[in-house]
Amino acid sequence: MDVSGVLRRMIEESVVKTVIERTDIVRLISEYVQLRKRGGRLIGLCPFHREKTPSFTVNGDKGAYYCFGCHEGGSAVDFLMKLENLSFPEAIERLAERLGIEVVHTERHNDHARQSGKSREKSFYEVMKSAESYFVSALASSEGENCRNYASRRGITPEMIQSFGLGFSPESWDGIVQHLRKSGQSLEHAKELGLIASRESGGYYARFRNRLMFPVHNIKGDIIAFGGRILDKSETAKYINSPESQIYVKGEHLYGLYQAKMHITREHCAILVEGNVDVVMMHGFGFCHTVASMGTALTEKQAALIARHTKRVYLMYDGDNAGRKAMCRALGILLTQDFEGLYAVELPKDDDPDSYLRTYGAEGMQSLIDNAKPLGIWCIQKKCSDLMALVPELRKSGYGELSDIIHEFPDKLSRHHYLEEAARYLGVDTKRLAIELGMNLEYQPQTEVASRVEIEKIQYDQIEWDVVHLVLVSPQRYQNFIEQHGLDLIQNPGLRALLTQYVNVEDKDNTYAVLSSLGEDSRQLYEKLICSCPDVPEENLDKWYHGALAGLVRNWAAREHQQLGYSIAEAVKRSDAEQVSLLLAKDQKLIAMMQETEKERQFCWQTGVS
Repeated sequence: MDVSGVLRRMIEESVVKTVIERTDIVRLISEYVQLRKRGGRLIGLCPFHREKTPSFTVNGDKGAYYCFGCHEGGSAVDFLMKLENLSFPEAIERLAERLGIEVVHTERHNDHARQSGKSREKSFYEVMKSAESYFVSALASSEGENCRNYASRRGITPEMIQSFGLGFSPESWDGIVQHLRKSGQSLEHAKELGLIASRESGGYYARFRNRLMFPVHNIKGDIIAFGGRILDKSETAKYINSPESQIYVKGEHLYGLYQAKMHITREHCAILVEGNVDVVMMHGFGFCHTVASMGTALTEKQAALIARHTKRVYLMYDGDNAGRKAMCRALGILLTQDFEGLYAVELPKDDDPDSYLRTYGAEGMQSLIDNAKPLGIWCIQKKCSDLMALVPELRKSGYGELSDIIHEFPDKLSRHHYLEEAARYLGVDTKRLAIELGMNLEYQPQTEVASRVEIEKIQYDQIEWDVVHLVLVSPQRYQNFIEQHGLDLIQNPGLRALLTQYVNVEDKDNTYAVLSSLGEDSRQLYEKLICSCPDVPEENLDKWYHGALAGLVRNWAAREHQQLGYSIAEAVKRSDAEQVSLLLAKDQKLIAMMQETEKERQFCWQTGVS
């Protein structure tokens, strides 16, 4: 959970507490995950990793979730931060908006300017939403028949149209102007957003006409721009896109990310294509983790946006020469981020993702993805292949581009590796190629590799585990546990550390306060405990708890009895009769305690479990 001091100061602590207390975590998560009741728990398929058997658990009373498969867990804020890739303040603001709570920022010196900017931004979003309504209605009307036929010929189904909110901009020069005016939207704002333009004679006219319209969403789902594709080939511009505005900066967004983000999380990877139609078609064929850079060269901000959602990317640009060059250029941009896997999906020369899907279907596309090559190797091989196609006298002119690709890699060891790959592909000596490329071969190989430490999973005593679980989910049992000096009965260091920290939490009913007060290991253990469920019928939990607590007391007495035996033996050796007498008396009390607690344990469990 990102709750650093700087972020906390941005929103008043009272607001944070209120938002978390009032957020219904079950209702929130149910919007993303289908939950069903099993025993005393709500379970479902984890949205953070692929699984067939549900291991994702929600505790509505404690406002927490935990996945026993991938070990993700936390509060409603953690869930939203993880799933939507939001910062802590962004998640709080999103939840506050759902609850109708005004977010009060602690830094108020720019409050007026902030409110003014928010009001203007809200107006922009409303204009865009109104424009989308106009385009969607136009597509469904008789006037949109030609556009619907065009979409059908392209393989774009009604389901795809609905999923992405596609629409149609009619031929009318002032249709959208009249629509925006009637709906009370600001025409000046519509002009700033590039929906309309000013006439020299006065008034406005539609900027998008006779085009299939693709709304572009930000990560929250607000429409921030449009892309319009021609229907009439006589038009010069294949696409017209919205200009930059207060809510849209070219190169900072990815088309389809709003629709793809949850699928990217589940698939642990993203497919990056070039065009809007490619994204729509990929989603339609089941590859819903696909996004596009919207026809622009990939930017560092777009690469960073992908990296927020996944560490693996499959690059799938058009199969023509321009597409392949663009993939090589994208390599350097992607390498600026900490990706764990970059792969090249190579389409046939005359195909783009759209055409390939329509010819070979989902199976053919999946086969292509399965055979993807590491992007670095692919780029090296493509450039070397281009060089090999040239006569030897002309190859030197292409060495500069090869050198540029190799130098994109951030460390010397990687550069040396790819230099060797290039030399092997070209059939030349590595040192000679290095000279041709103007590269320095001096590098320091890593000779010392840190030993891999096998961390064994801590095996918790089942009774201790279940007792602590029952204590954490019930204030009454917790109070009884403290009065019985229960912490002294817990042997497992992880459970002891958790309980020791938990004792010092003032507001134990506030999940945010609890999670914020625990260390990382204890926090994860807490999430796992409160989302687990003992294999005991719900109506017998208290009876079982008292039996388990008696069992822990018996175990404690047994350990003390064993230790006391060593002390008695030492006293006998010293011929210390007085000490032996005192220790034997103490031992008799321990034996009596063991017998008494054993009877209590058996009584509780026979009446509570049998």
